[in-house]
Amino acid sequence: STQSTWAGAGVVQVCSAVQNQDFTVVEDYITGLKTFLYMRGRQDLASWDFQSPPVEPPRNHKKPKFGAFEQQRRQAHTAEVRLTDAARVPPLEPHIPVRDAVNVPPLSSIVGIALPRITNYNNLNNLEQVVALVNDDLCINCGKCYLTCNDSGYQAIRFNAETHLPLVTDDCTGCTLCASVCPVPECIQMVPRKVPYHPCRGYRDHQVMHSQ
Repeated sequence: STQSTWAGAGVVQVCSAVQNQDFTVVEDYITGLKTFLYMRGRQDLASWDFQSPPVEPPRNHKKPKFGAFEQQRRQAHTAEVRLTDAARVPPLEPHIPVRDAVNVPPLSSIVGIALPRITNYNNLNNLEQVVALVNDDLCINCGKCYLTCNDSGYQAIRFNAETHLPLVTDDCTGCTLCASVCPVPECIQMVPRKVPYHPCRGYRDHQVMHSQ
């Protein structure tokens, strides 16, 4: 919704997001938007580019986070912690609350701020395509990417019935919808496509693609 506002939208319609979550998603949008405007008004964050800090990749346990798999992950994590030198872990920096008054900008201040970065399609290189890549170790097996891709995307994600891990197929178009709904930062990243993309433009194309 914020991306649409940056592109100049004065009104945002919430559709499939309600189906994927529930009506509480509307309150989440409002809270997130208020937080975003508040942080834009803080002088100490003037140089922030509104990107989350990099997430340290977890240990490669390759096990889902439910049932007996979760217990095995916890056991492996406990064994690793015992081998870790606690003295090398840097102490957390104390949180200092902001006590100065913050001049929160109005919503109209962010409408259309991305327009200078928007260009014509002919100026883009359609050979530079991306696809979604899921980090199995960060995945919490919520299924939001699978549900969203099947409901509003290109049905390019399969779901493993045993491990509950998503698998992105070659049908991925790089629309970034799955990354938008993923609740875990950097769990789904868009990476360059390594194989040529052949779009399926109808039933006849679907038959040809799956007969090869």
